[in-house]
Amino acid sequence: MQIPSSSGLFGPTTTRPATSPSVSDASTASVSGKSKLASKGNDVVQEFLDYAKMDPIARMRASILKSMGLTEDDVKNMSPEQQKAVEQKIAQMIQQELQKNAGKTGQVVDVSA
Repeated sequence: MQIPSSSGLFGPTTTRPATSPSVSDASTASVSGKSKLASKGNDVVQEFLDYAKMDPIARMRASILKSMGLTEDDVKNMSPEQQKAVEQKIAQMIQQELQKNAGKTGQVVDVSA
């Protein structure tokens, strides 16, 4: 089956196969792709906002967990002994970081005042 295209500015009437994707199909696919990108973009923005709201020690903890290849959920799913070992390691690494940067301003900010 052939579908006639409109004649006008671009010359005489031509036909195209009915099996060709329509403009609405292409725009629907484009919108669907854009919504997926927007969703990923929103996830990234939300992740950044969550990170920005963290206090400096929480940021250090998140960074240390990431360097260990762990997430908070991973730690929650560990046995109590494993959790204790991980928490001790994190505390040790935070302490080392604070000592390494002793005297530098901006390490830990007291925002309670």
